Formats: sequence, structure tokens, C-alpha cells
Amino acid sequence: MSLVDKIGVALKLRVNETVENPRTVAHKGADQMMQVKECMKVTIDFTIKTTTKHGETQQSPPATCTFVYGVDVQYPSVEAALMNKKVGDRVQVYVPPEEIFGPHDPELVRELPRSDYKEERLRVGKVYREMRNRSLVEFLVLELRDDVIVADFNHPNAGASAEFDIVIRDIREASKEEMRPSCQRGGTVRSCATTPDGLLLSS
Repeated sequence: MSLVDKIGVALKLRVNETVENPRTVAHKGADQMMQVKECMKVTIDFTIKTTTKHGETQQSPPATCTFVYGVDVQYPSVEAALMNKKVGDRVQVYVPPEEIFGPHDPELVRELPRSDYKEERLRVGKVYREMRNRSLVEFLVLELRDDVIVADFNHPNAGASAEFDIVIRDIREASKEEMRPSCQRGGTVRSCATTPDGLLLSS
């Protein structure tokens, strides 16, 4: 299945009726004609509901994010959902595990010889970390047997998905300076998107 097909299947997009807010009412006209497209600076209000692979859910508090569409990297599903939207439009979009931490891969659950690892660091349900040959060895301890460790090398949040509830607050043309993507500026949904416990929704 192509990336476009995956986004089409995963995307749960519902455009609701325009949300009337003071800015929308005051600027009906030029701003209402502007649409989200490449090189436009977009400001959104949003909330996120995350779901772990175990079905546990969390709801984030409301947040605001500003970014340049097509320049600052976004989740593909979010970017597709925002295309051609106007100020006041509301979209709800599902972001699959593949776009966040990846799906949980059963093949990354392995059995390791217990004697090769530091016993004092082995705790069921805890992450084991150790530097070996200048590389970090890291895994979740699922089970401890007499001579074997059942270890999960997936990202701790693998399998997690997210649902964004977004309202377009502002759209304008980006300046030349704003057209330069910058991690220092932090203007991406990825950098703004955190769970209630402060977990950044990007790998």
C-alpha cells in the first residue's frame, strides 16, 4: 500500500461547520478567502487524545501552534487534513502509530542470556540501559526467567496513536525569514504536540 493510500485509510477527517469566533467575525473577507497551502503561516488551536497499544487514553490540555505549511515538518495525516482549510474551519484527524513511534513489532521481543547483563539493573516492567562499546543498549524487561531475559526492543511508546481536534485560528503569507525551517523556532505541530505527562509526540 502506498503512502497516499495509507494516509487515506488512516485519516478520519471531519470538517465541521465554521467556528464563529471574534477574529473570524471581525475579518470576514480577505482572511476568509485565504486557505491553508504551501508557504502560508498557519496558527491553530488544538487538543490531542492519545491511545497506547494497551488501549489507555490521555487527553491533552488546549494548546496553540504556529508553523509554515509545507516548510515546517508535520505529521502527514495532519498536513493532508489542513490542506485548503480556512480560518474558523475545524478538523478532526487520526494520526496512526506509523507516523509517531511506529507500530509495536513482535519480532523485536527477544530472549537474551541473563548472565550477559547486570543483575542489579534487571527489573520486570522497567527499562534496562547500559553503554556497550560506546552504544546504548536499551530494552524493556518483560519477564525474568532462571537464565533468560524476555526483552522488548520496541520504543516504549510504540503502537501509540493520536487524535487531533484542530481549529484554524489564522492564515497569512509567510515572510522570507519564516520560510526557513528552524528547530530553534519550534514552529511545528510535532514540537507543540505533547501528552499530559509532557511526552513529545515524535520519535
